[in-house]
Order: sequence, then C-alpha cells, then structure tokens
Amino acid sequence: MENFFDPQRIWHNGPYPHFLILLDRHPECVAFAEAHADILRGFAHLTPVPAEWLHITVQGVHHPASPEQVKQLADEARAELSAVAPFTLQLGPTWPGVSAITAALYPEEPMAALNRAVRTAAGRVEGIALRPPEHKFWPHTTLAYARTASSQAQDYLLNRALRQLRPARAAITVDTVHLVMQGQDPDNGYRWEPVAELPLRATA
Repeated sequence: MENFFDPQRIWHNGPYPHFLILLDRHPECVAFAEAHADILRGFAHLTPVPAEWLHITVQGVHHPASPEQVKQLADEARAELSAVAPFTLQLGPTWPGVSAITAALYPEEPMAALNRAVRTAAGRVEGIALRPPEHKFWPHTTLAYARTASSQAQDYLLNRALRQLRPARAAITVDTVHLVMQGQDPDNGYRWEPVAELPLRATA
C-alpha cells in the first residue's frame, strides 16, 4: 500500500466545505467498523478511523470558501435535498485499496443521485468550483488510512485476514446530509466542524 497522505495530496489551505453522511450516528456502522478493528490495528502502517470520524463523502469542495459562500452552499443544498427521498444503504464488503481500507456501499444509485443533487446545489453558488464528476460515482466509507508504504507480504496477510473476517453488512437509513468544514490530519485522517444539518425529504 501507499501513504494516503502523500505530501503532494495534502491540503495546504484548508479546511474546505464538504458534504458528508456522519456514520457515528448509526450504531450498526460503528459496530461494522469495530469488527475490523483488531485486524487493522495489527498492521503498523494503518491508522483505523475512530468511530466519531466515520463518514461517507457525498461531495467535497476542494478550495477555500468564504462564510457567505458556505451559507449559500447550505441554503442551496437544503432546498435541493428536500426533494430527495430517504433510502436504505448497506455497508460491506470491505476492500483493501491502494492507500486505504474501504467498505463498499450498496445500492450505488441512490448515493450517486445524492451526489448529483449536491453538485446541482453547489453549481448555483458563485465562486464555488467542483472537480469534474467521476465517470461513475464511487460510494464508499474508509475504515483505515495507510500512513506509510507497506510490503507486498504485509498486503498479502492483510488481504487474507479481511477475506476471512467478512462481517455481515450493516444497513442504515440515509435521511440527513451534513455540511462541514473539513480538514486533514495526516497522522489520523480527517477532522471537521459541523456547519449545517440538511434533511432529506420528510416522510409521512
């Protein structure tokens, strides 16, 4: 594996606005992550994500934003997300990647639709420039980041341990997105300050 926080990828002028689903509010997700904890802590190059910082990124803004722009982002996203229905999401299986251990999210389309809604909202805020959309939105949550490079032998042992573990998928209802000001902590992962709670369409 490679160092996730390679110096070339560090944000030098953050924090930046990000739209997240906060998973510490879902005990099922915390339990799913904790099921992997012993394995992940057994590899010195990995830093597991603490429960309070578990999240799903819906969309990031990767440049500084003024307080006025952040407020507009919240207002526009609140209006856009009020038309999006809540949905059920499953976490798992877990995949060892190039620089992080991630859990897949299914079904993918509701998350992709959530991403499109937030991008539409951000597009109405003057001065906010998003990175080009992915060819196919990749919904995931990160369970651990690689702090340093690892050997092929370590990667083999980690991959085998995760394959053998395979906890049951965790199911949650997604009904809220949070706008936060997110910064990088190269020693631990990502940290943020909440800005606004943005509920999806209310259900009867």
